[in-house]
Amino acid sequence: MGIGPFKISRSSYDSPQTTIVERIIERVVEKVVPSPGNPDPGNYTILRSLELRNHLVVMLQYPDCKNYEGKKILLYENCKLADLIKQKYIDPHFSTAKRFYSPIARFEPTARGWQMAIRSAESLP
Repeated sequence: MGIGPFKISRSSYDSPQTTIVERIIERVVEKVVPSPGNPDPGNYTILRSLELRNHLVVMLQYPDCKNYEGKKILLYENCKLADLIKQKYIDPHFSTAKRFYSPIARFEPTARGWQMAIRSAESLP
């Protein structure tokens, strides 16, 4: 008994077999549909954002994602909103990929979570 293993949520940027570009091409060519409930990094709406020194707090909504109505609050380091938008794909999962910005923290997508994200960004150097 006890706690079982946690499911690791992988970033779409961290595929060992294919790159994100190859996977996007596969989706277009083979018309592969993302698994239900999993956010499509190319299908999102930016609901709000706040830049604090070298940090960015952003609330996104992924229409394909079912939990919390697809809303995600993410904290980025050394990132401006224009930089994030420029990369076109925003994956809410943590990643070590260097070509894409990856969040350093995620918060519950509520008013409380938004305030926690701002306070966290303010407390970081």
